[in-house]
Amino acid sequence: MKNKSAFFILVLVLTLFYTDLYARKIELIYVNFPPYEDHVNGKPAGILVRIVEQAFKRADIAYRLTFFPFKRGYNLVKDGKYDGLFNFYKIEKRLAYFDYSTPIIKNPLVFFVRKDSTLRYQSLDDLKGKKIGVMIGYTYGSKFDDDENIIKDAAAEHVHHLRKLVLGRLDAYPCDKMVGIYIARKEGLMGELKILPVPLKIMNGYIGFTKGRHTLVIKKINQQIKYMKNNGEINQIINNYIIRNKF
Repeated sequence: MKNKSAFFILVLVLTLFYTDLYARKIELIYVNFPPYEDHVNGKPAGILVRIVEQAFKRADIAYRLTFFPFKRGYNLVKDGKYDGLFNFYKIEKRLAYFDYSTPIIKNPLVFFVRKDSTLRYQSLDDLKGKKIGVMIGYTYGSKFDDDENIIKDAAAEHVHHLRKLVLGRLDAYPCDKMVGIYIARKEGLMGELKILPVPLKIMNGYIGFTKGRHTLVIKKINQQIKYMKNNGEINQIINNYIIRNKF
């Protein structure tokens, strides 16, 4: 009799857990990372926004998107006040605070430099003593982040770094290739810049979730992301943007 009671209690708890999981909306944060994600006329827009929306719709999980600057969004998800954040990179020091979806996209971090720059990049040694722009709260891989021989100049917006490059106040700025081109074109700066051929790193982009709270959501979302990769839907969304905007 006790075993039966325990079984029914377990079933009830699991039922309530699943009901609660899908009764409320998953609160997701998106950031300023165009063309992947952007806040346009008060609404979310961009390549990655569309991919994430499709994955949640396919998984039949209610969600809400809210815009925050990256650093604030990072802390809100870390502290459990929001559920997830994208685009998010995986590095060791974040693993204690975040769980991750399967990778969604690849982000090649390339170096933007002035058109007349003689800087060549093959390894981090080439950046020794150079002034390199970085975004507040971002990671560029542990080796770069921890290298004290690189002079890092932090700012909150990509455009600030691109303008500093043009003015000669930075030696280089590592940025996702499409993001950098998008912003440089928008600001009329691309004609004064060039991209070095060797990337700093190719990073996988994930959804980062508050640690230990979203195992079932991650499982269902991962299934849909993998499905969208396998059927070519993610590539189609990306390629349509590239063709439309002549990247």
